[in-house]
Amino acid sequence: MCVICYIPKGVKTPSKQVLKAMHDTNPHGMGFCTPTMFHKGLNFDYFLQQLSKRDISEPCILHFRLATNGSIKRANCHPFMQGDVCFAHNGILRVRAKNDMTDSETAFVKYLYPCIQKYGLHSRQLGDVVMNLIGGSKFIFMQGDDVTYYGEFFKRNGCYYSNLRFTYRLYHQF
Repeated sequence: MCVICYIPKGVKTPSKQVLKAMHDTNPHGMGFCTPTMFHKGLNFDYFLQQLSKRDISEPCILHFRLATNGSIKRANCHPFMQGDVCFAHNGILRVRAKNDMTDSETAFVKYLYPCIQKYGLHSRQLGDVVMNLIGGSKFIFMQGDDVTYYGEFFKRNGCYYSNLRFTYRLYHQF
């Protein structure tokens, strides 16, 4: 299961040790978005280099992938972006993915982004679509500096995490 980390504006990026634990637990790619930056890839050191340019006055969504649907490649890393909307997902969806896309990207492109375009990020209609898709998953969206998420997130040091599986690596040597 992947991990999402939402960093509200004004909150420091998690430490390199925490980022490394998230990566090592979910080693199949990573990405982040802010209102002015977007990056995804497979190289952790380059990811850190790009993330270090984040302006603390902007919110940020981080995602570390553990592949379930779709191959391990940059295109399948989260977040996904359409227009001015970023999206990341943690979990498995009952959505038929095509052409080596992930279930997450398929749901975003086919259902979620069109709903946001038509009704808005905080619409009842988006909430209905999310509830039909989400199951036990977690979703997060960013449009400009407006962020909304669905599912239970855990708050630690000002950041919100979709799960805390990675914390095991913080306290155990491998």
